[in-house]
Amino acid sequence: SVEVRNQSQRPLEVAVVKKDVTADPSGVMLLVDQAPYSALPWVTVTPDRFTIPAGQRQQVSVRVALPPDHEPGDHHVGLVFVSPGTDDTGNIRINRGIGIPVYVQVPGVVDRSVTLTDFAAPRFAVRGPITFTASLRHTGTAHRDFRGDQRLAVEVAGDRVDVPDFTVMRGATRELTVRWEDPPWFCLCTATFTVPEASGGVQQRSVRMVIVPLHLLGLALAAIAAVVIGYVGWRRRGRP
Repeated sequence: SVEVRNQSQRPLEVAVVKKDVTADPSGVMLLVDQAPYSALPWVTVTPDRFTIPAGQRQQVSVRVALPPDHEPGDHHVGLVFVSPGTDDTGNIRINRGIGIPVYVQVPGVVDRSVTLTDFAAPRFAVRGPITFTASLRHTGTAHRDFRGDQRLAVEVAGDRVDVPDFTVMRGATRELTVRWEDPPWFCLCTATFTVPEASGGVQQRSVRMVIVPLHLLGLALAAIAAVVIGYVGWRRRGRP
């Protein structure tokens, strides 16, 4: 069940719309007309239209009826709770909505496999922060969470750069970006990204990188040159 609350000062009309759901490479949920692994025809929402008085709440039941030939693994549907815009004298009317994804995990073999397809970092940098990127492709039958104790990280120069919590949907590809905010001034180092496999093994990729603060070296050389030129000039002025 889903609880819908009206925290405004007037009654709200609400309609529940079912949509297929997918995710873009950044992880943002997208409501679309058609997507693979859809659970849309299996789901019934009751009630699908209602009015909530100001300050009150409404319970909505979501029921799932599996077909006889259902495929094991994750199937998805998005529920959008839409409140039509208020009637006024303007030419523009804005409908407000809140969408939630619903994962239906059909009984059967659960495979949460993902494949690490890419890991990259700048091979040369003069200062931080340093940005690492990685790509994961879901190859199993059920979504994979990388949260809490399962959070991923980049290991580099004795530091652990944590990747924020995320989920990879079934059939999706997820692009990750993480920043190393405070790298050392000088570093000839290896950055390694490790992804535990659902079967117990690991996938790992590494990138060699060099951090050299050329801007600081330039300032240091300029200061040394200024001292040398000043010293030479002083010696010349001091000659009889």
